[in-house]
Amino acid sequence: MGYDDLDRLEVLTVVKGSLVNKTPLRVGVGREAPLGSPVDLAVLRVRFADGRSSPVIPGSSLKGVFRSTAIQLARAKNLRVCSGLSCGTCMDSEYSAGESLLERIESLLRKGLVSEALEEFDKSACLLCKIFGAPSFAGHVVVSDAYPIDENGNVLETLTGIRAGIAINRRTGATYPGALYHVEYVEPGSRFRFSIYSTNLPNYALGLLAKILRLMNQGWVRIGGFKSRGFGEVGVERLSFSARGPFIRESKLEALDERDEEVDLKDLAESSNGWLVCREGKAWDCLAKLEEVWDRAKLG
Repeated sequence: MGYDDLDRLEVLTVVKGSLVNKTPLRVGVGREAPLGSPVDLAVLRVRFADGRSSPVIPGSSLKGVFRSTAIQLARAKNLRVCSGLSCGTCMDSEYSAGESLLERIESLLRKGLVSEALEEFDKSACLLCKIFGAPSFAGHVVVSDAYPIDENGNVLETLTGIRAGIAINRRTGATYPGALYHVEYVEPGSRFRFSIYSTNLPNYALGLLAKILRLMNQGWVRIGGFKSRGFGEVGVERLSFSARGPFIRESKLEALDERDEEVDLKDLAESSNGWLVCREGKAWDCLAKLEEVWDRAKLG
């Protein structure tokens, strides 16, 4: 199995749960506040069918947190990975004199050499570009927007607050004149339902995602802005892990490539409508097994 194989189903996995912020949470709309907003820095909101407007955590923000943390974890294993930022992905890297990897792949595609283009990507792109995606290539992971809803889709009440701030001149230690601003944030205790879908990921790659989720639950990985001011710590509750596909035999997630390991979920998973499902504490035990595969994987 290669990371270019999205044209056939090997294994599907879904991680679901609720993010509950332990400290103020701010995912903003940018520097320009919406028209009529009483604050300078407003939180991003979504309007539901019943007319209510509530804060939301975009899937793009969550995926960005996962990728940026994955860079640190991958480099700790001495893996060569790109930044994933604009003009800094593997697709922008030099493939040959005067030609980027993206230009090389586009050249192959113009000639109708689709298989060769996919093989070039699989051979040349870093692990994180393969997992999360790169320009012109879909990733194997989709992260949904996190909404303030319960398991049944009912909209939950979400309270927001406003905090005043000032800008400090780091050279003099004094405040900048006219630098007072007001920032809106989500009050602690708010609950956001999230989902992470993956297609054809080896168990070690699932283990990388599992490690990031555990670090997030422990407070080491935070979400949103103003992290250095204490914002963005979240806990993960009501966790579930589900998997299905032809590479699942009984209770086992089979290895998908030569660097992968089989993971046995016996005594952790139950069968439900064709899915293997682990819930709550057993879901964390399942992710811990996957995390061990990531820790042992020889990927260099």
